[in-house]
Amino acid sequence: MKSIETHAIITGVRSKVDGSLGVSFSTPELASSEKALFMELQGLNLLMTITPTEEENIEVEKINKDVNTKTQSQRLRAVIFIYWKQLGEKETFEEFYRTTTEKLIDFIKGKLEQ
Repeated sequence: MKSIETHAIITGVRSKVDGSLGVSFSTPELASSEKALFMELQGLNLLMTITPTEEENIEVEKINKDVNTKTQSQRLRAVIFIYWKQLGEKETFEEFYRTTTEKLIDFIKGKLEQ
């Protein structure tokens, strides 16, 4: 697998519901073999540096977050949802979620020093 370095222009920035951004960019005209390099990297977690070419003394801002990772609360909610499904959905998910999280809260409260 190869790394790609090319000039590009950001052509679109979209705010997404999860707080992330979708960014579109255009490259110069590419040969088929160069296009294939991009296709090989599609869907992979990448490290990307965006540097303006017409600027001097550029300071790099590092954002150290993983892509496509859920917060701990999102992960917990997803697991509780699967558990609710496996138990047969006897009540609404919101009711089940509230009851289950209250049980977890009470369990942890019970572990606290008085």
